[in-house]
Amino acid sequence: MKKVLVILLLLTLLPFAEIHAQINHKHYVLMGKLELSKENYSDAIQNFNIAIIAKPNDFEAYFLRGIAKYSLGDFSGAVDDFTRTLEIHPLYVRAYHYRGVANDRLSNYADAMADYKKAISLDPFSEELHLASGSTLMHLNDYKNAVAEFDTALIINPENANAFISRGIAKRYLDDLDGSLEDMNSAVYNDFFNIEAVVRRGMIELEREDYQAAMYDFNNALHMDKDNPLIYFNRAVAFLNLGDTVAALRDYEKVNNLDQRNALTYFNRAIIYSIREEYDIALALYNKVIEINPQNIYGYFNRGILFYKMKQWDDAEDDFTKVIELFPDFIDAWVNRAVVKFEKNDIQGAEMDQYRAKQIMAFVSEDEANVDSLYSHYSKMDYNKIINFESDFIDGNKQKTLIQFSEIDIKPRGSFIVNLTDNAKSYIDATLSQISESNNFNSKMAFVANDLFDTNHKSLINDNLINSIENQQLKTFFEGMYNFEVFNYQKGENLFMSLLDDPVLGLYAGINLSALQNAKAELQVTDNNYDNSIYITQKRVGSNFTTTQEKPDYQQSLATITKVLSKNKKNPYVLYNLGNIHLQMQDFNKAIEYYTKAIQYEPNLAEAYYNRALTLLYLSNKNQAVKDLSKAGELGIQEAYVVMKRFSE
Repeated sequence: MKKVLVILLLLTLLPFAEIHAQINHKHYVLMGKLELSKENYSDAIQNFNIAIIAKPNDFEAYFLRGIAKYSLGDFSGAVDDFTRTLEIHPLYVRAYHYRGVANDRLSNYADAMADYKKAISLDPFSEELHLASGSTLMHLNDYKNAVAEFDTALIINPENANAFISRGIAKRYLDDLDGSLEDMNSAVYNDFFNIEAVVRRGMIELEREDYQAAMYDFNNALHMDKDNPLIYFNRAVAFLNLGDTVAALRDYEKVNNLDQRNALTYFNRAIIYSIREEYDIALALYNKVIEINPQNIYGYFNRGILFYKMKQWDDAEDDFTKVIELFPDFIDAWVNRAVVKFEKNDIQGAEMDQYRAKQIMAFVSEDEANVDSLYSHYSKMDYNKIINFESDFIDGNKQKTLIQFSEIDIKPRGSFIVNLTDNAKSYIDATLSQISESNNFNSKMAFVANDLFDTNHKSLINDNLINSIENQQLKTFFEGMYNFEVFNYQKGENLFMSLLDDPVLGLYAGINLSALQNAKAELQVTDNNYDNSIYITQKRVGSNFTTTQEKPDYQQSLATITKVLSKNKKNPYVLYNLGNIHLQMQDFNKAIEYYTKAIQYEPNLAEAYYNRALTLLYLSNKNQAVKDLSKAGELGIQEAYVVMKRFSE
């Protein structure tokens, strides 16, 4: 094989193998718009990425990519794209408008209001801008000024149903239920098929205790949208108030069939089954609540009460203890745990819990300001996380089409190996490109995430391909890769080791050798499989788990990749793999350091952003993690939006 000048030509995760001199910018913008219209937001982003490469100073692609990111729940990434849009086109009203909406979703309310103010100064007769401004004022609990904004929107367009709905909601918070109902009636009058108007009117009627009228509205709404979980949830409330528990349970079950992560509905079902003394069903439902919201105090508290009723004293005590760990000033948890301890004849423990409950009650009752002080303390500790239930009430069919609502096993991306692949999501350099072309491979040699343990992995290496290769070193490399794929680790290891000093293949052999040694180390502890949510595991199906966890010995893999790095200090794939090994060894700061270096040398290395984000989440650095997830999603890792949805709100 001819000596090849090793010049890295780093390509991004774009859906093409070579960047041509001319890219049809308009074509990719049009394709992006098409994907947007089909709600294929991740595909839209990939098209806008290419359009931006072709024409970096065209504002439209940035703006539309911001819309796609917003639709995926990446509000921070959307703000960045809208900001870039405005840098190119400072008078683009829609960018101010949508940046304001995205800032609102990020709780950056001052920034949102500033954006609306600028947009309104450019377009004072936009009813949508006044609606958006009013919505942010609602989030600031400034309901009177919100009503004023909605009034303005209705002056501009007296038939705007959404303005009536928004004003009706604001009036409800001002305790003006009559005015709220009047606005909802106007919304329905102006847009009879507006489902939100009908459902909102039903919700106001629920509060006015006009349950028959509410039921009428919810039934009509279901005729228009039979798969909307919010309608079933509210109709269940109406059924409960009308005394039809069976019908209420049927509607709640329908909600969970449509939205399997709706913890609030599982919680309500659990309460009903507990009242009916069907404790086994109630327990299963509380378990589901806690599975979805593992830090929610009410799930543990109510399950503790259920365990008490079932006379499972130890379980009840554990649940009340968990509540106290999450919220040490929850008086009822101390009282209930005291009762359980009395049942267990732990008199001293019960008296101590009673004493603590009395201390908290005395503190709260001596001064009303103490209540605010107590809760302000917990607000700094993300108080909402321990009291709010996950309940998006997103249409079940809608959830199936939006990637951020997918159910995935959240785990880091695997290390890179060099293999023959036809995967578009791979990376190549000049040497690998030359090798592929010189040998007329139907596929290409590239850096790909190690998926050898994936049941969907299909090897492209066979005896015919190996025998067709004339260069002995390259043949040895593919023999090593073949043995790696069929788990002949000793043979593969020896073959890769023989190539470590090869001037052309040494880098790739070293990367694969380290990955092989890593996989071998994990499989050597199959009987005591070491499994941790932050780990990159490659366990086979059927691995046995025991209470004694043995850690794989990654030292051999670490030594190999470190030696490779000494000769390739700026290679992003080597740096990334080193980060992965440190992640597996739970040296999180080192992992972040190497992911950061990998990104420094390859700014479009999606896997590095994704794994760094997961590591940052593990270390509770949510703000930086969201930024990395945004970038990973932009570069094509769709799971990033699932993680963002689950952890950023």
